[in-house]
Amino acid sequence: FYKFCFQFNREGTHKTLKKDMVIELIPMLLKDRIPQERLSSFIKFLETTTDNSYGTITLDQFMSFFDFCRQFPDLSAYDEEVSAWPVLIDDYVDYALGMQM
Repeated sequence: FYKFCFQFNREGTHKTLKKDMVIELIPMLLKDRIPQERLSSFIKFLETTTDNSYGTITLDQFMSFFDFCRQFPDLSAYDEEVSAWPVLIDDYVDYALGMQM
């Protein structure tokens, strides 16, 4: 269902979604599936990032966020050096850990 929602909301033949669309979709799709604070911090990250490469989100990035949340309920257990997550996830973890300090 999560993947279907991404594909359904693509415009024409585009393979990505605009960041603003993702910001609206993720809370609807993941509410009560991941902790609210994780959801809120990821949305805040997307809203405030100045990295132009995150103006659109790929299916891989979109799908990886949910998988990442299930695999790493505790961000302090995440090791960027030995993981193979999209760079978006690495940047989000840096952001979230920075906000905890």
